[in-house]
Amino acid sequence: MIDTRFLTRLGIALAIGAFAGGCKQDHGEGALHAQLTAREREAEGLRASLARAGRGEPVLPEDAVVVSVSESVIKQFLDAQLPFEVEAGSFKVTLAQAEAVFKGSPAVNLTGAIAPTGHPDLVGEVRAQGALEDIKVDPESGTLRATVAIDHVDLIKMAGLEKFMGKGSLDELARTVRKQLQGHVPEVQIPVKIEQGIELPSITDGPVLIQGARMPLEVAVADVFAGGGLLWVAVKVVPGELVKTAAPPAEGESKAAAKPETAPPTAAKPTKEGSK
Repeated sequence: MIDTRFLTRLGIALAIGAFAGGCKQDHGEGALHAQLTAREREAEGLRASLARAGRGEPVLPEDAVVVSVSESVIKQFLDAQLPFEVEAGSFKVTLAQAEAVFKGSPAVNLTGAIAPTGHPDLVGEVRAQGALEDIKVDPESGTLRATVAIDHVDLIKMAGLEKFMGKGSLDELARTVRKQLQGHVPEVQIPVKIEQGIELPSITDGPVLIQGARMPLEVAVADVFAGGGLLWVAVKVVPGELVKTAAPPAEGESKAAAKPETAPPTAAKPTKEGSK
């Protein structure tokens, strides 16, 4: 499980990182906002966990099934949803690469290109910063799914695209791109399947007959923690009532399937010679 000492060290490191990031003035307003947004998510993710650890409580519910997934695995499934395109005013944005960073929050970075509509040869670089949210069990497939929330967008290299912006600024264009991306980035399917029922198949042939039944399982994500390069998902499982899915076996079926009894041997009749 998760070590509380690790949580404390991580919380201190994030606090120092946030202070250092806030002292830097040479990255511009956009970069500073990106740093602060990331630190706020990390702090929010750690605050509740540190509070539980301080009370001597487990970070994740003890009665839940805990699944951990690495950054590299999430990156693969993020990349599977890319490239992703969206229109932002007179610009076209194409996100082509993904990165997952699990340090207090399930952070996600998406990078790609931005170009004016009708001028695909003039390409700049864009980076969207966000996190996985609303992690839940899909009721149809039983897999874990998550949405991608976009917190901040940076326009890193514009390569002369400013002349296509009219009276707007880079910050205004970045906000427009973020609004267009928010709620439109495809969902991420986490490669974990949670069974939502236990099947007991019918057995209608043989010496033992079983009536088919099914026990439904109510499954839901109870809590999430990201740290040490891993995403920890606690899934609570509540068993339901056993439901019969087949008619009971007929009484004659078990008798017909039973092995016939062997008749006892009969005593041999004595011969005439033996009777003398």
